[in-house]
Amino acid sequence: MSIITARNKLEELANRVPIEFGVEILTIVQEEMYRAPCVRRAPAASAKMSEALAKKIKWYAECNPDLRYQDIGQVFNVSVGRVSESLAQ
Repeated sequence: MSIITARNKLEELANRVPIEFGVEILTIVQEEMYRAPCVRRAPAASAKMSEALAKKIKWYAECNPDLRYQDIGQVFNVSVGRVSESLAQ
């Protein structure tokens, strides 16, 4: 049984039992059966992609045909996927 299904069944049960038990069940559901919010997020590690940057990447790749996408990405501080996306345009 998934957490969502268990949570829904407990909420239904809380409506059928005496109020003091229902409140206790709902308190447990609210405190224990939800995912905790994200505490922190890592900052963005790569540069924002723009048309100008894509053109620079494409020009650099044409001038250096033997470089790997990873090497080009390191020069411009972007991921391999962004390099591939730039070259496909």
